[in-house]
Amino acid sequence: MCNQFVPPVERVDGSTVVLYGNYNIMREREGRNDHQRLHSMRSILYGFAMTLLCVSTAKTQTTFTAQRVASGLTQPLFVTALPGDVNHLFIVQQTGQIRILDLRTSRLNRKPFFNIQGMLTSTGEQGLLGMAFDPNFASNRKFYLNFTTPGGAFGNGVTHISQFQVPAGRHRKRRVVREKILLRFDHPQPNHNGGWIAFSPRAGDANNLYIGTGDGGGSNDQGPGHIEPGGNAQSNTTLLGKILRVHVDSNLGTTSIPSDNPFFGSGTFRQEIWLFGLRNPYRASFDRQNGRMFIGDVGQNTREEVDVQEATNPGGGENYGWRLREGTIATPTGNPVVGGAPPPGNVDPILDYGRATGGTIIGGYVYRGTQIPALQGTYVFGDFLAGKIFTLDYNGTTVSNFQDITSQLFPTRQGGFNLQNPSSFGEDANGELYITDIGNGSVYKIVP
Repeated sequence: MCNQFVPPVERVDGSTVVLYGNYNIMREREGRNDHQRLHSMRSILYGFAMTLLCVSTAKTQTTFTAQRVASGLTQPLFVTALPGDVNHLFIVQQTGQIRILDLRTSRLNRKPFFNIQGMLTSTGEQGLLGMAFDPNFASNRKFYLNFTTPGGAFGNGVTHISQFQVPAGRHRKRRVVREKILLRFDHPQPNHNGGWIAFSPRAGDANNLYIGTGDGGGSNDQGPGHIEPGGNAQSNTTLLGKILRVHVDSNLGTTSIPSDNPFFGSGTFRQEIWLFGLRNPYRASFDRQNGRMFIGDVGQNTREEVDVQEATNPGGGENYGWRLREGTIATPTGNPVVGGAPPPGNVDPILDYGRATGGTIIGGYVYRGTQIPALQGTYVFGDFLAGKIFTLDYNGTTVSNFQDITSQLFPTRQGGFNLQNPSSFGEDANGELYITDIGNGSVYKIVP
C-alpha cells in the first residue's frame, strides 16, 4: 500500500473563465464537466518499531500551545506571507483559492486573493499545491503557483509551474490576468505530485525558484511511465522524483538554467534537476537564518524521512537514494523488490521513523520567530496520517531532541480544538509558525 498524502478533495472543472474577486482569469482549453469527490486515507501500519534516534529530554519551556486563527476553510494545505507584511497571511486551498487572513482581526477576507478552481483537477493528491511570491512582488505584483491540470500524455494530470500577476489596488476593476507557464510535465499516475515551490534566501541565489516533484506515482517507482532500470527518481532524463532549480526572469515570465546546476549544459540530462533520488518531497523549506534546506520525503510502506541539503553546496547534485533506499534501509517492496545498496554518492536522511510513529511526513520549518525562545533553531514538522507534530534539533552533524509535541499544542488552551490531519506548515513575515489542518479546515499558530 502506498502511503502518500491523500486528503479529502473536490474537483470542479468546466469554465474557461475563472472569477476571483473582481477579476477574470482567461484560459483557452477544452472544458470538462466532471464533478468528483474523493475521500481516501490509508491506515498506519503499527507493526514496525520506531527508530530510537535521539528521542530525548524535554525543552526548557513547555508552555507553548496552538491557537486557532482561521476556520471554515476548504482543504487548506499551505500558508505564506509577503516579506515585511506582518498583518496578513495567505492561505492556499487545494481546490484552487488563495484566501487572505487579517492577523490583526483574525478575519478572512470575504473574496479570495486568487481563484483558479476552474483550471484544476483536484482529486486525490492533485490541485493547487504550492505558492511563492516573487522576490519583487511589491513592485511587480507577480507570484508563482504549482498546480495540476487535467489531461496529459497518461491522462493523469499535468503539473504547471506558472507565473501570475495581480494589479495594484483593492481589486475594484475587472481585468484579464493570464497564466505564463514556466514548466509543465505529465504524471504517469495521479499520486506523488510533490507540490512545494520557494525562492531561496541564500546569498548569491537571487530569483532562483526551487520546485519539489514526486516520482510519477503508483508505488515503488515502477510501472508505466517509470524509467527502467532504476525508476524515475534515479534517472536524470526526467523531472520526476527531484528538486528542480531554475532562474526566473520576472519581467518576461521565463526561466533559464543556473550555471552551477549539476547538469548545466548537458545534452542528455534535464538541466533543471538540482537534487534527485526523492519519492515525494511534498513539503520542504529553507532555514531563513543559514539557508539550510530541510526536505520531508514521504515514504512507501516502511519509513518516513527528513533530508537536508547544506547551503555550503549551492550547486546541489545530492542523491537521496529512492527507489533503492527508503529512509536508511533498502526498500523492502516492489515486484520485483526494488531495494538495494546505496547508490554512488547517496546521502542518508538525518532522521527516519517507522510506522509506530507515523505514516506520511509533512516537512516543516526551523523556527526563527521571537515569541517562543525555547523553540529557537528547532525544526518543527509533522505527520499527516498520525495527526502529530514533531520537533528535532540539528547542528549540521547530529540530530538530538526528537520529540512528539502534539500534546503540548492540542487540544488548544483556548477553545479546546484538536488536530486532525496536518497538511503543511508555514511562516508569517516575523518567522512565527502556523499549521494547516486539512482534516478540519483550520489554521493554527504556535504561540507561547
